[in-house]
Amino acid sequence: MASDLGVPERVHVLMMAVIDGESTQAEREELERLMAGDERLKAEWARLTRVKEATTTMTVRRPSEETWDRYWSSVYNRTERKVAWLLVLAGLVVLVAYGLWHAVPALAEGLLGASELPVVVRGAIVALLTGAVLLIISVLREQLSGRRNDTYEKGVSR
Repeated sequence: MASDLGVPERVHVLMMAVIDGESTQAEREELERLMAGDERLKAEWARLTRVKEATTTMTVRRPSEETWDRYWSSVYNRTERKVAWLLVLAGLVVLVAYGLWHAVPALAEGLLGASELPVVVRGAIVALLTGAVLLIISVLREQLSGRRNDTYEKGVSR
């Protein structure tokens, strides 16, 4: 196996070991012997040493205080909003569940227990209510799933 520039794999491994300071004296001598008559290997060695030098001397520029302030403000805003929405949704779920717990039996007793309504009408009411609940659950589930998996929306600024 050879590297991108046609350098044999063994030579490339030796170069990386020497550059990283993980080679033995015998490996360094072997690399020097292999590079002695090969300009292509010398060019690869020069390229790798430049890359090593650039990566060891490179520093990360520190962001300004204003940048840090904007970043933390954004983090706090997002966190506050997520917590707020979580509390709103939790309260809504509890209230809807409580309402359904008390409303469904009363509705069933009032509408479905009424003997003056034909069986077909009572069946239609059950079908309508069941279908509406299933539709709402389906739409909510699809929206939540789509929002979580939609990679297009992430990173798009309008």
